[in-house]
Amino acid sequence: MDQETAEKIFRAVNEMTQVFQSTMTDEERAALEARRAEEPEVAHYAAASAEEALFEFSIDALGTLAGDMHAVLDGRQQAAYRQALEAYYATEELARDPEHAHLAEHVKAMRLAHEKDFGVPPPPRQSS
Repeated sequence: MDQETAEKIFRAVNEMTQVFQSTMTDEERAALEARRAEEPEVAHYAAASAEEALFEFSIDALGTLAGDMHAVLDGRQQAAYRQALEAYYATEELARDPEHAHLAEHVKAMRLAHEKDFGVPPPPRQSS
């Protein structure tokens, strides 16, 4: 690989990182920083040339970006799940009121969807 190609790869990874980071909240950035602080820093490059070293560094940077994206997206998915459970619990509670009895069919549909996706009914609401 020549220097120009290695630099293009490095720039592309850097641009992807910047774009991804622009979508993150302050909380997500803090969580990533905390996660990184727990990881040991071990990067040894036994490259035969500057191009090879830049390529290896780019691969590591891409791996870091993929890990960061996975962590952030997993956190977002967990937050969305908690919000969906709150909507389920609120609907379940409202459906107990005779004025909102029509919501019982929606509670049932939500419960069945949860069972289909996760193999179990929604967990009981935890007391706060």
